[in-house]
Amino acid sequence: MACVASVKAIGQDSLPVQEDRPDVEAAVITNGIELSPDRDSVIRAPAPSCPLTSSQLAAVRTGVGSAFVGGNAYLYHYFKKAWWSGTKAPHFFFHADWDQWFRDQDKFGHMFGGYHLARIGYSALREACISDKKALIFATAYAAAFQLQIEIFDGMYAKYGFSYADMIANTTGQTLFVLQTVYPGLKAVKPTFSYHKTLALSNTEAGTIPGELRPSLDYSGQTYWFSTDVNQLLPDGAKQYWPSFIRFSVGHSVTDWVNANTGDVQRAKRKIVLSLDFDAEKLPGNWPLWRTIKHNLSYYHFPAPALEITPKLRVSPWYR
Repeated sequence: MACVASVKAIGQDSLPVQEDRPDVEAAVITNGIELSPDRDSVIRAPAPSCPLTSSQLAAVRTGVGSAFVGGNAYLYHYFKKAWWSGTKAPHFFFHADWDQWFRDQDKFGHMFGGYHLARIGYSALREACISDKKALIFATAYAAAFQLQIEIFDGMYAKYGFSYADMIANTTGQTLFVLQTVYPGLKAVKPTFSYHKTLALSNTEAGTIPGELRPSLDYSGQTYWFSTDVNQLLPDGAKQYWPSFIRFSVGHSVTDWVNANTGDVQRAKRKIVLSLDFDAEKLPGNWPLWRTIKHNLSYYHFPAPALEITPKLRVSPWYR
């Protein structure tokens, strides 16, 4: 997901979102605009007005609005084709889908989605010179409304149903983003993701086994991580002993929930994984666009050695 730079006009209502960055001691003043390294490459204007001309602002806001509408339309089209093409239920119904065959791996996906919908929406609104407070409210409301509509449509189809469990996961992700924006110290823990295609999916795509498995349902190949900036959390005297570019991550995945030989569903086992994580934000270079790329790369957990705690204790030399 792309994350754009944010623009803040001094004098607008704001939230306490200043984040200390150990790698940058002071902001840089360039051409009358204060370039601050905090909060996803924020650009702060010293004047009480937005640092864009009226025509520039109109163009940016039109682009942001079009992105919201176009993105929603595309995702709706995808969900309608992938999820809502089956038999409709005789009436709207609820389904508490805890602990299914894939052991709640989908709930981590809902949480991850809620977090990033709010995060990207917030960054886009800040680019359009919306104040901190309003951008946070609108972006979170958009994320909540988007994920709510999915559950409403699910409630109309016999295969799914409206899941309050999914709603809890959605809200958890959105809330995490809000808390991290208001209390920047919480950004020491970052939700990240890794994926590799399973043999079951490869065989399904090849027609070797039957089934409807697709990447979004390939839960056994997905791992959701909570990546911690250990160096940031250590006291000053101990920081020298932990490399700043190495993070410590705890991940959740599942064993195969679709049999790769038959296509039959089977009850998976939870996988709890511990791993070291490379922080892409610590890559050299501070060009604004490169900073944004590094920030977005930091939400992906790159392959690394890992220790699988469950269902069986073992070392994975190169966990993906």
